[in-house]
Amino acid sequence: MLTDIDKLQALALAAAAEVAQKLRVGGDRTVNLLSASDVKLQADVDSERTARAALAPSGLPVIGEEMGGEAALFEGDGLYWVVDPLDGTYNYLREQPATCVSIGLMRGSEPVGGVVHDFCTGRVYAGVVGRGVFLNGAAVSPRWAAVPEEGCLMTGFPALAEKSVEALERLARHARVFKKVRMIGSAALAVAYVGMGMADVYYEDGTNLWDVAAGLALVKAAGGVFDLRASGKRPLNFNLRVAGRREWLDAL
Repeated sequence: MLTDIDKLQALALAAAAEVAQKLRVGGDRTVNLLSASDVKLQADVDSERTARAALAPSGLPVIGEEMGGEAALFEGDGLYWVVDPLDGTYNYLREQPATCVSIGLMRGSEPVGGVVHDFCTGRVYAGVVGRGVFLNGAAVSPRWAAVPEEGCLMTGFPALAEKSVEALERLARHARVFKKVRMIGSAALAVAYVGMGMADVYYEDGTNLWDVAAGLALVKAAGGVFDLRASGKRPLNFNLRVAGRREWLDAL
């Protein structure tokens, strides 16, 4: 079993690149599942198979959106992968350019490293806790806004999100504090944006671990903070608050 973090991060970068290349060329957009709040494509399944095969040399267990995994890993202290092989599936179906491959490395409940490969733009966001964050291999020093009034709030509505009037009113109260609010349809990219200093706060209820594991590693590696609380809706589903600055997290 591979435990060297630098080698594991290199493996994640290579795996994400392999999946991204196949999606860029053209994944299978056959719809396997269509519900009132979600869509699943054959490309999701194909991409996870590719990712798992590429990560197999590590010998580490995998939790993936399409093929599952052992939820108890989150409560343990061992290393494991968390994979969303195609985040922003609806965007991909509609050919909207906000989709990515997300591969996170976690130790129990703590993010260790992550890769978010935006194959629409060619941007690869990567980070390892204790080593910093990188854009296409170049080190980045995030510059978060000094005050919320100059900041950008990222948010969204995942499949399990509550959309009641009360929930929307809570979101509106937070949103009005910030200069701008953005919903891009990819939680992985949105959290990565905070980690890279391209946005300042991420706020979402009902998100899954595979959507955000890689992004959380970027945020932690960059010096940001997050609060991950079980939603109670299903295993590995969370209410999440992420911020570049601690005081902003406390305000959410």
